[in-house]
Amino acid sequence: MSTTAVSVTTSATVLKAKNRDRIGLILDNQSSSTVWVGDDTSLTASTGIALYAKDKLIFDFEGGPSYQFAVRGDIYGIVSSGTADVRVFEVVDTRI
Repeated sequence: MSTTAVSVTTSATVLKAKNRDRIGLILDNQSSSTVWVGDDTSLTASTGIALYAKDKLIFDFEGGPSYQFAVRGDIYGIVSSGTADVRVFEVVDTRI
């Protein structure tokens, strides 16, 4: 498990780099701005998933050890203006 703090800007910012051993991920927006989340550098406010101010986005942990977690690639965030503080909590399967 690991937790990191990421300062998201108006350019696509890596929230968490790809990890084939990832089995769960929580994004916690600590800021007062909406952060838009997506899976590539072409991310915009029009194409991302909204992570609203003071909200969390959870990529599900269900399924047990044989579950194929779908979100193993790079995860990006972007804001329309300013910066935002996002906490990222990743769980990995050390048995893989």
